[in-house]
This record gives sequence, structure tokens and C-alpha cells, in this order.
Amino acid sequence: THIHIYTNRIGFDGKAYNDSFIGKRSQIAADNVAKELGLTRVKEVQKEKLNELKGFRQEIKDIHNRVLQTKPKSLDDYMNKMKAHQVEVIPTINKANKLQGFRMEYRGVNLKASEIDRSMSGNKLIAVISQNKSFTRLKEAPKNLLVLNKTVQLSSNLASKITKDIIKGALKKVMDTGIGM
Repeated sequence: THIHIYTNRIGFDGKAYNDSFIGKRSQIAADNVAKELGLTRVKEVQKEKLNELKGFRQEIKDIHNRVLQTKPKSLDDYMNKMKAHQVEVIPTINKANKLQGFRMEYRGVNLKASEIDRSMSGNKLIAVISQNKSFTRLKEAPKNLLVLNKTVQLSSNLASKITKDIIKGALKKVMDTGIGM
């Protein structure tokens, strides 16, 4: 159960109230009220769910790591290899035909890949597989990907995360070699 609050953000003096980070601030306020009233909070439910599924999450992560060691050359190759281990990889594609991430289904349990382990998020998975295909470090984020024999675009959020990971990798390499020091 949840509530929606509709309010005017213009005060009686005609000035707009500051609504910076309104979503986050209202989330914190709602969480505090729930604490005071002794209600079950979303964070607790999510944490409990993830703790209950800890064994499943570890099994899926182990399978994921074994599949990555085989160096899959495409997302379809990765998905087929995961399926051979009874893990169904379900791409999340929005109405604009953009890939947003992945879900993993294993033994009737369906989780976002990033809930299993942060290293399994869409941007990290795509980066690893793209590198397997070209045997070189990525220089830019791919614009389109072939998933289930269908070309999909990367969501802007996913593309920016991949780009960020590429930049971090390049900076790490520069720092490790001592260039620019």
C-alpha cells in the first residue's frame, strides 16, 4: 500500500518552493514516518528478500563467472551458455527498443542482474562481452547490440555507465603505467 501526495509548489507569496531532490527527500521523510509508526519499510523487505536468496544469488554468480571464463563473443552467446546452466537471461527492453539491463531467472527465482551482484550489471556485462569480441579494450560504448537476433539500442543511462567504466579503465591503466605522474 502506498499513497500519492499532490501539492502546489507555489507559496502564497507567489514564489516556488525549492523542489531540489524532492523525490529523495520525500522518500527519506516517508521512511522516517514508517519508522515512527512501526510500519514495515521497503528497505527492510528488500534486504530480507536478498538475504533469503543469498544462496541462489551465489549460485548464479558462480555460473556467471564460469560462463565468462569461456569468453562469450556476443550477448546471445552468453545467454545461450547461461541457459545451458539453467539460468535464463532476460533482457529488459523498453518501449523505445532500448536495452536497459538484464534479469536472471534460476529455479523459479527472478532477479535483476545487479541484485545478484554489482559486477553483473548491464553496463559491466556488455563491456566484458564487447572486449571478448574484439580482444582489445573498448574505446567507446557500443551504440547498438544484437540481442535475441534483434538489434536494440542502449538506453542513454546504460551507455553513459559503459562510457564511465571505459574512462575509469583507461585512467587506471594510465595511472598504473605511471604516465602523467
